[in-house]
Parts: sequence; structure tokens; C-alpha cells
Amino acid sequence: MISVIICTFNRVGLLEETVRSFLACQADGIDYELLLVDNNSTDKTRELAESLTTQNPRIRYLFEPHLSLCHARNTGVRESRGEIITFADDDVYFSPRWLTSLYSSFERHPDVACIGGKVVPHFETGRPSWIDDDQLWIYGVTRYGDHEREIQPPEIPIGCNMAFRRTVFEQIGGFNPSLGRKGGSLQSGEENDLFIRAGKAGLKTFYSPDVKISHRIPPARTTRNWVLRRYYWQGASDIVLNQIAEGSHSQKDIKKKAIETLRGLLRRWKEIAGFLSENIGSNSCVTTNNQLDICYKIGALRQMIVESLKVPGGDAVNSERRGEG
Repeated sequence: MISVIICTFNRVGLLEETVRSFLACQADGIDYELLLVDNNSTDKTRELAESLTTQNPRIRYLFEPHLSLCHARNTGVRESRGEIITFADDDVYFSPRWLTSLYSSFERHPDVACIGGKVVPHFETGRPSWIDDDQLWIYGVTRYGDHEREIQPPEIPIGCNMAFRRTVFEQIGGFNPSLGRKGGSLQSGEENDLFIRAGKAGLKTFYSPDVKISHRIPPARTTRNWVLRRYYWQGASDIVLNQIAEGSHSQKDIKKKAIETLRGLLRRWKEIAGFLSENIGSNSCVTTNNQLDICYKIGALRQMIVESLKVPGGDAVNSERRGEG
């Protein structure tokens, strides 16, 4: 059986379209279940999901009160029944042969533990001219080519289209709850952490372009402010991930790195002043790429300060870092 897990938070309209898209996939006799994990939504998500369960016995509704994508995903894993466990976001369109292609990939590659599919962008109101190809990664767009192949970090499956054999979670644990999005936060890194652990455990990850979805990008996520905020949170997320992946650095080392980053930002004070003046309506010569880089470094600096002030051993216990919390 293949367990398809969709975690959702307050996006009932998008969720319904995503589920309809999945149900339109060709199944060809494949045994599957669809788990809708409601991460404490306050809209009509429960009503929609319960209605869908009455229409289709393959659909199950789960409620996770702890507001965290990692907790929601771990709940889905714990309650799933399939030998293959897959994840998709609540704002995607599945390609017609997504399910059959996924099944085929695992069948043809018995030595593969994890599979990432192809993700293409679906801009609902058109792609702004200032968002270039190098920035599409913030929308989870893959650029791994059109042929099946093994991939390793920094190339990893995208969270909105990734699949695992159940044995992966039995061997290395689940998603790390100290990472990932919580409500409106744009923190990330939980997928990176999981695939880094999988690689260290000797588990093989494959990219399969036929396992394809389209990731919807609403107008709200094409504004300059949202993109800048996304880069800010990526800077913060990378520091948290480095602390976990490389082993916690000493507070002295973190403080030293924070000072170096601060000095680098201070040397760019003219750019930052221009950036700020642009945000309040004045003209600026600061390029978009420089603005994004500044936001990324400010986010990283913020997290370095947070890490340097933590009580040693008092932030996250080892079991939580393994995703067992």
C-alpha cells in the first residue's frame, strides 16, 4: 500500500482542489490511502475532510493540535498503513500518472529508500519579471533534469513531492520538530535534516521526473516583501540546520561568526540604507539579488545571536532532534 499524506493549515479552498487533483490520478489497481492531517486549522478544513471521508473510504482525516509541520508529518507517518509513505503539500496539482509513476519507480529500484519527484511552478497570476530562475528554489521548484538518477545533498527531494519506504522512518526516526514551519513562520530545513540523516545511514535517494506535480504560487507569494521574508527565514534556518547536522558549535564560535557577519553587513551600510529607503518609497540602486542577500544574512545573524544565548543542552533533547518528540 502507498500512504499519501497531505498536511494542511487553514487552506480549505486549496486543499479541496489538491484532493480532487489526486483522486483524478490513474491508479491501475494500486492500493493506496490518502491521509489528510489537519494541523489545528480554524477554518472549515475539518468539515471538508470529514465530508471527503464519507465519499471515499480510502481517505482518512487526522487532527494534530501541535502547530508544527513536522509534528503533523510525524503524526501522518505514525498513523499510516503503507509500505511506501509519501508527502504532498495542500497547494499542488498532481500529474495524471503521479501515482503509477511513483509505484513504478520503487518497484524498479528495490535498493532505493527515498524518491523525490519533479516540481514545476504554477504562477496563478503570472511570474513577476524580477523573479529569475535562480530564485525559483524558494517555491520548491526542482532543477535536477529529466532523467532518473541518484541524488545526494545539497540536491534533495522537495517537501511537497517526496516519498519513502516505511523502513526509513523505522531506521532513522521522523522529522525534527525543532525545524520546519509553525503557523505563519517560514522556517525550513526539516527535509534537509532528514535526507542528511538518511545519507549518513547509507540509504539511497533517487530523483524521478515522471513523479511530477505543479506547485501553486498565489499572488501573495510573488510580492517583494514575501520573497525577502522567505530569504530572511532561510538564513535563520540554515544556521539551525548547521548546528544540528555538524554538531552544536560552542557559544564562543557562534559569537565569533555572528561578529564576522555583523561586520560584513556594516561594510554594506550604503546598500542597506538604499534598501530601506526603497522600502519607504524612495528610489534605490540596490539590486534585487543584493536585497535578497542582505535579508538572508540578517536572518542568519539573528539566529546566530539566538544560538549564542542558549543554555547548553537546554534547547532540544536528542530524541527531539531525531524526530521522536
